[in-house]
Parts: sequence; C-alpha cells; structure tokens
Amino acid sequence: MGITTSDKYCSKKMQLSGFNLILIILLGFLVMFILYPLLSLVYNVANTKFVESLLKQDLIKSLLLSLTTATISTSILCIFGIPLAYVLARFRFRLKFMIRILIIVPLVLPPLISGTILLNAYGPYSFIGKRVTVDLTQSPLGIIIAQTYVASPFIILSSQAAFESVPERYEIIARVLGKKRWEVFFRITLPLAKTGIVVGMLMTWVRSLGELGATMMMAYNPHTISIQIFEDNAIGGLQNSVPGIMWVILISIVFLMIFFFVKRHHTLIIFGR
Repeated sequence: MGITTSDKYCSKKMQLSGFNLILIILLGFLVMFILYPLLSLVYNVANTKFVESLLKQDLIKSLLLSLTTATISTSILCIFGIPLAYVLARFRFRLKFMIRILIIVPLVLPPLISGTILLNAYGPYSFIGKRVTVDLTQSPLGIIIAQTYVASPFIILSSQAAFESVPERYEIIARVLGKKRWEVFFRITLPLAKTGIVVGMLMTWVRSLGELGATMMMAYNPHTISIQIFEDNAIGGLQNSVPGIMWVILISIVFLMIFFFVKRHHTLIIFGR
C-alpha cells in the first residue's frame, strides 16, 4: 500500500474550530513574545555608524576568538563525547545510572555556578593551577575549559539518543558476518546515527559560542563575543552592544538553517525521496 505525502509527514491542514482557534491564539502570543525583542533591535540598528561599528576591531577580535574556541571545544567533545555516548547506548555496567546523572549536571547548573566550580578547580591557587605555567584564568585555554564543561551534555545526550535509535540487530548481523567491532561502528552504526550526532555537534557549537556565565567566572580575559557584548552594554548601554548582538543573531540563524537542512535531508532519506 502506497504512502501519500501527508501520511509521510503525519500532517494535516488545520481547520478553523474552537480548539484550533485557541491553539492559533497561543501560538500567536508566543511568536510575538519571541519576535518582538528582535524587531525592537531595528530601531537601534537605524544608525549611520552601524556598519562601521560592526567592524570594530575589539568586536571582530572577540568574535573570532569565540568562533575558534567554540570549534576547538566542540572538537574535543566529539572525540570524547561520541564514544561515551555509544557506550551508554549499547552497554550495561555498574554505575551507568550515576554516569548519566553526572553528564546532565552541567546542563542543570546555573552557568555562574559552573564557572565558580571551574575557577576553584583550575584557578591560579588550585591544585592544577599551581602546577601549570599558564594562567588559565587569563588564557583561551580557560575559555575552552568553560565551554567544554557547559556544552558537554548536548553532544553526549544527542549522540546517545542517535545511537539508541539504530536497531542493534544491524550490528549483530554484521558481527555474525565476520565484521570486526570497529568496522561495525564506523561503517554501520555511525553512518546511521550521523544525523543525530550532527545535530548534537551544532547545538554544542552554538552553546559554546554563546557561553557567558561560566566563561566570565573562569576566564574573563581575553574577551569572548558574549563578554564583549556584556562589557559594551555596561559601558555604553544597549546602543553600544547592538553590533555584537547582531553578529551572534546572524551566526545563530545560519546554524539554524543548517540544522533544519540536515533534519529535512534526513527525513527525505527515510521516506525514500
């Protein structure tokens, strides 16, 4: 029996009724609540020096620093987080539940508390801080530590869900056919779970890019884009911080487009289109 387009996407045309009208009203309020602050920036953007302020040296420097450190942090988390996610998805062992709880801790802790914990662990008077030649609180290394800690749950949880969505029987069949475990992982499991992993990578990267609280506590200098926006606002008010905000919004929109493209591409592959 064939599957129609509407069946594939499990969607239907909304008909006007009492219940649907309530949904539309609630949706409208939520959309306006999210959209209004963005539209209000238009008034502040209407400035002849806006383009010039977008290219301000301090702002560009902080933006490039954030892009670089976020990329490094995401790469580190991919190297360690994806294998950990596979272990949690496929193996049973003692303390597995405690490890899952531990992974979620950076997600539920307020960023300022996470930063305070990191400062206590890696600050100049800590056990590690006294034994390294670099002051981590005044270095991009400190920024990477803060970003990696705060963003770690995103790649791990997303990858774990992606691995769990792959039927384990595929791996069993491949093993029966003589494939080694590493071959099964790289040639079967990883390709089938790639969409969820890519989504986790994007979420991790965006989270690292926008991190403020933990980074501020752990390594205030050099300035990331979020700290630069915070400082610009403290010195010159909202008008002074708008250029940095616009840069972050622009980058976020680009990555949201990538996210929906990956998601849609995966959906089309599933339904054979």
